[in-house]
Amino acid sequence: MPDSIDLGSYSVFVPPDPFEDHVGPFYYRITGDARQAGSVHCVLPTHERHGNYAGGVHGGATLTFADYALCLVAGRAADGGTNTAFAVTVSIAVEFLDAGRVGLPLEASGEPLQVTGRLAFARGSITQQGRTIALWSGVWRHLPRTKAMERKEAAAAAPGVVAQSAPADFELLSNASVYSRHIGPSYARKEADGASLIQPTLPHMCNSGGVLHGGYMMSFADSAVTRAAGLTTGMAPSTVAFAAEFLSAGTPTTPLATRVEVPRHGKSLAFVRGLLEQDGRKLLSYSATIKLWPRDR
Repeated sequence: MPDSIDLGSYSVFVPPDPFEDHVGPFYYRITGDARQAGSVHCVLPTHERHGNYAGGVHGGATLTFADYALCLVAGRAADGGTNTAFAVTVSIAVEFLDAGRVGLPLEASGEPLQVTGRLAFARGSITQQGRTIALWSGVWRHLPRTKAMERKEAAAAAPGVVAQSAPADFELLSNASVYSRHIGPSYARKEADGASLIQPTLPHMCNSGGVLHGGYMMSFADSAVTRAAGLTTGMAPSTVAFAAEFLSAGTPTTPLATRVEVPRHGKSLAFVRGLLEQDGRKLLSYSATIKLWPRDR
C-alpha cells in the first residue's frame, strides 16, 4: 500500500471548521451515489502532532476522525451529497483494533444504514495501509446548514471570551502527550476512584457552527479516561473501546470539567465512565474500556 495518497481529487469542508483545521486538515471525496456504501472516502494525513506517548496515533485523533467520517457518510446520505445538511452527532461508538502509525495517512469509509426525517445511522471502518485500525458506528441528527449558520452569527454577537483558569488543587499536565498538548493545556486531580480534569476552552476547539466540536470533546474525554486509569492502577493505559452520547452543545467561553470513575479494573483491563460538563450543564456522557500494560514494557 502507498505511504501517501494523491489528495488532488479530495475536498475539505467549506465553511472552515476550526478544530478540524487545527487537528487536520481532513479530506473527503464522494464517488457515485452518496446514499450507497463506500461512496464517501475520507483521509487524515498523520503527523507528529497526532502522537500519543507510545509514538502511535492518539486515540483522540482517531475518535475525531471517526466522528468526521460519521458526519460525512451519514450527512451526505441525508442530503444526497449537496452539503446542505449540518451534522450534529447524537452518539458514537468506536472499537480500537490496532495502533495507527504516525506519518502514514488514515482512511475511512462507511455505510449509511438508515435515514429518517431528522436522524441518520451509519457504520464504517478506519484503515491504514490496508490494516483495520478501528470500527465505528453512530447516529447523526441533521438540520439545514443555513439554520446552523444563523445560530453561529447569533452566538458571535454574545460577549467575548474571558480569561479562564483551573482551581488551585488541580495540577497542570505538563507531561501530556503531543496530541493533547497540541489541543490545549489541561489540569488533573486524582480522586479516590478515578480523576477529575479541567480544560480551558479556546476558539480553535469549535466546529463550523461555532460550538465545541464533538471530536474535541471526545479527545478531552479520551485523555481523561486514560489519565484516570493510569492514576488508579499505576499501569500504562490505552483505549480499546469508547462510546459517547452527546447531550448538549458547548461554547468556547468557560472551562470544561469531567469526573472520571474507574468502577472496576483487573490486571489487564479497566472499565471507566465519565461525564463532561460546562458550568454545571451536561455535554457528554461517555464510557471506555482500557487495556493496561506494565509501564516498563
